[in-house]
Amino acid sequence: MTESPLDFRFDDRVAKTYDAVRAHPPEVSERVGEVLAGIVGRGGRVFEPGVGTGRIALPLVAAGCEVVGADLSMDMLSAMLEQRSRAAGRLGLVQCDLNALPFRSAVFDGVLCVHVLHLIDDWASLLNSLVAMLKPGGVLILGRDWIDPASFAGMIRNEFRRSVVELSTTIESPPGARAFVHALAEQGVHPEGDEPEQVAAEWETTLAPAQLLDQIRTRDDAESWVLPDELLGRVMERLDNFAKAEWSSLTEPQAVTRRFVYSMMRKK
Repeated sequence: MTESPLDFRFDDRVAKTYDAVRAHPPEVSERVGEVLAGIVGRGGRVFEPGVGTGRIALPLVAAGCEVVGADLSMDMLSAMLEQRSRAAGRLGLVQCDLNALPFRSAVFDGVLCVHVLHLIDDWASLLNSLVAMLKPGGVLILGRDWIDPASFAGMIRNEFRRSVVELSTTIESPPGARAFVHALAEQGVHPEGDEPEQVAAEWETTLAPAQLLDQIRTRDDAESWVLPDELLGRVMERLDNFAKAEWSSLTEPQAVTRRFVYSMMRKK
């Protein structure tokens, strides 16, 4: 059986639920914006590819930066436009293919990539373009949401990713931060700091295993949006069996530690 291609359109189906699924608590958003603005510099000009609905861009603007965001999905950008008044004129949006960015070289003080590079087939070329867009001394920030791998949510998510790769005939494990950092090092852009990743914010949520399983099953979870129906069905069968074997109660809420983490690299 040939699997249908993965759907990375992030269309209206996704745009309507994106903030509800991926949004940070207000105090976390504010903290993330403050930390990132402190790295780039207040008043700095930042480019965010895959800006989506502005989950990171809007707090960054609120913290004093000017942000230009690009996204292929007009539905995602339209959802962000509804909140654009919060940006007080310091937010610009462009609909375009990230493989053909319409920007000159050396025009941004910072570039911010959050959960986007793994969606791009030729991510190495995109990184080349992003580095070229940075001014000398500019900073490239790779950010991501971290979930405690020892928590039930981390265990289910890891089993989900394992199952997708093992049960699919076409899907491979996505590239990770190490691959991105290595590619940047080849361009002379190296990490700053002693630790590979820094913590911008940490918080705790409460959720039951059954709730997370249902989010994945109904595609309210970001990682299951793109899976073909037939593959998702087989993955869920494995996940359900995994969860039943691991936890005596799937409806009892459990605490889950979450973080927004980042690594930063400066252009010479």
